[in-house]
Amino acid sequence: MRLLLTLAFTLFTFSGVLVAPQTTSPSPVLPSVTAYALDRAKVTLPADFAAPLNILILSFQRDQQSAVDGWFGGLRATPGVQTWLLPISQRENMLYRWWLNASLRGSQPASQPRKYTVPLYVNKTEFLRSVQVSSEKEIVLLLTDKAGRVLWRTVGPVNDSKKAAINNFLAKASH
Repeated sequence: MRLLLTLAFTLFTFSGVLVAPQTTSPSPVLPSVTAYALDRAKVTLPADFAAPLNILILSFQRDQQSAVDGWFGGLRATPGVQTWLLPISQRENMLYRWWLNASLRGSQPASQPRKYTVPLYVNKTEFLRSVQVSSEKEIVLLLTDKAGRVLWRTVGPVNDSKKAAINNFLAKASH
């Protein structure tokens, strides 16, 4: 009898949990930010995304450039996909921004178009929270739709499994 009461109590108590609707957290969205690309054009992201899908390479430190270069060389050109390099820095004064942007312009490889390299000087804590990035120790690659919703992500330098994963995702997304 005691076992039946316990079983009845358990079923009654947890029955609501079993049929309760499942909620999923919304995918992160790139916050609206206005900045200047290295070609000196004013850009507002994600509003100025022209492609249906956008690969965003977020870097945080100068020594992450080799990982950024690896991704640029490792991504195949895909119709309807635009790659953006977004070096993320804390808000700084105009002189510092000018110096850093000039340094980036001078050291940027020809394979990375200045039009799509947009240094962002933002409140890093808020920005990273909005795209759900928890660490600046490695670069972050985000795949977003035109509205800036994050559809796919990875962290760190390119390798064969990461290349295969993003290419598979892009192949599925284009169908």
